[in-house]
Amino acid sequence: MPWANDSDLANYGFLMHTQVVEFPAITEYILVRITLVGIGLSIVGALLSVFLICYVPVRSDSLLSVCNMCIALIGAQLAFAGAENAFPQKIMCKISTAALHYLFLAVHTWSLAFSVHMVLKLYRLLHGKRTKRRFMLVTIGWVMPMLVVATTAVVSGDGYGDERLCWLSIANGSVWAFIGPVCLIASINLLVLLQVLFVQYRHDAKKDLPMVLRIRNLFSTMVTQLPVTNVTWLLGLVPPSYVSFQYIFVLFNASQGMVIFTCHMLYSSQIRTLLKTKLHGVPPGDGQKNELNLSKSDSTGNTQSLEMDIVGEGLRTISVSKKRDP
Repeated sequence: MPWANDSDLANYGFLMHTQVVEFPAITEYILVRITLVGIGLSIVGALLSVFLICYVPVRSDSLLSVCNMCIALIGAQLAFAGAENAFPQKIMCKISTAALHYLFLAVHTWSLAFSVHMVLKLYRLLHGKRTKRRFMLVTIGWVMPMLVVATTAVVSGDGYGDERLCWLSIANGSVWAFIGPVCLIASINLLVLLQVLFVQYRHDAKKDLPMVLRIRNLFSTMVTQLPVTNVTWLLGLVPPSYVSFQYIFVLFNASQGMVIFTCHMLYSSQIRTLLKTKLHGVPPGDGQKNELNLSKSDSTGNTQSLEMDIVGEGLRTISVSKKRDP
């Protein structure tokens, strides 16, 4: 029997809805259009971020996490755009829902992998072989969501897809198999972000930097970190009656790929310095070489390998200081 999905409901907000929500027609129309435009921009931004990470090239566990996060985001948003065109068959809707569930969870688990790396880096726990660390990150990023999806399919297979949308059912509570992990991960990432900001402020205060510079460093780190922590997904918990929060949620999260490219990649002076080196053959100065930890580079800007974490201007200074500690 054919299924008739109501694709008018396909805005980013429904991913975090725990109850059936009916907005006025004009509100729904705007949310859907913001979603579609945001997804288009996001996919372009995520592709540019992946290209930039591969082009540099960079050896970094944090950028490995960001790269995989962007790949998962591209897949999730392409699947989202495809699922928005109502599948007439129930089985296709279930497959589409399972794909969406896995890919969107992978976006969040890779953000968790990024935070795990940041904690290890912050407390100087990056010991052991790189292969083992990356195996741990890949397990967090790609295997954890697979386990959640498999468990959901076994426990509540009927929860994949309902008669309104190709998404987890609200009626039997299956939607919590997505919302629960997302809220947990975003909360952990928020705590890590606050800890990072606290450590940076304490470091700047110890160096007796002017207040203006401290605030600038905090702002720089927050802007750089926020797009890859997925903290803005917590806005999805705000009751749908607060329509303004729905607009903010859809605007920021639907265009996440472009926000990552703009704030996390281009905003970083490290990336800009390295791009200048690659494109114009201008080797970085001695100070920049130390901060970028360039392991091999020639006068033509052909960088062979690079250790770099995009962590904001203040944290970059902390990292360099720690490397110079006896």
